[in-house]
Amino acid sequence: MTRTYLRMIRPVIVAFTLLAVIHVTLIFTVLPEVYTTSKFGLLYLFFVPLTLLAISLIYRRYLKNPKSVGKSFFIYVIIKMILVIAFLSPWLFFKDEYTRPFVYQFLLIFFPSLFLETLILVRMLDGKYDKT
Repeated sequence: MTRTYLRMIRPVIVAFTLLAVIHVTLIFTVLPEVYTTSKFGLLYLFFVPLTLLAISLIYRRYLKNPKSVGKSFFIYVIIKMILVIAFLSPWLFFKDEYTRPFVYQFLLIFFPSLFLETLILVRMLDGKYDKT
């Protein structure tokens, strides 16, 4: 791994850690008890590796051809949408009282991860990550 790649993923790891701490704090102090029964750990097991893998693959494409970053990101977003639908399908098809809290928590993590991925993409396109 290069220092540039590590510099790109450091904010992602910090952001997901901070988000997880805030998330767990809210679940056990503020939110109704139904939120504690959902499997919110699965959300982080889904998003963190997916985000890190995407950054890694897009960065590799960037090293080969800096102009292919947008196309790579677009392909990744399509694949991510398919994976999101597959991941959420058990909760969407078999609705119970835990479905809505789980989907809310999913969206709480989905949008910050999308923001981080987009931010890193924009920085790549701006040339903030050199090819070292």
